[in-house]
Amino acid sequence: MVETMKERMKMLLKAGVISQCAHNIALMATEALEKEWVVDIQSDQVQMAMTHFARAIDRIQLGNEISEGLDSEIFAEIKEDECYPLIQAMNKKLCDFTKIETIPDAENSFFISNLYAMYLERT
Repeated sequence: MVETMKERMKMLLKAGVISQCAHNIALMATEALEKEWVVDIQSDQVQMAMTHFARAIDRIQLGNEISEGLDSEIFAEIKEDECYPLIQAMNKKLCDFTKIETIPDAENSFFISNLYAMYLERT
């Protein structure tokens, strides 16, 4: 894994922005994306997505998850794309790393949106 993502997550951890748990899960997720989707983990899209993922993990674990998800029309467009099954599969894999029993729909809609953007960026 390229050091800059590790450094970014370490900086967020040291600043108290994310927990050790979220840090570790975000790095596992980054490795999975790099290995399976061959994404450029240096890209702004990946860095932003993994930062959001880590922050969301902490929000969910603290019971402070967001209440408003992605715009329903935008989310519907993503679901209609032929690549959506691949996005869903990767989303499940990354969410499974969290060991959180149920990811709230509002948070999950943004996970899926970020994965969709990453997927499109790599093709």
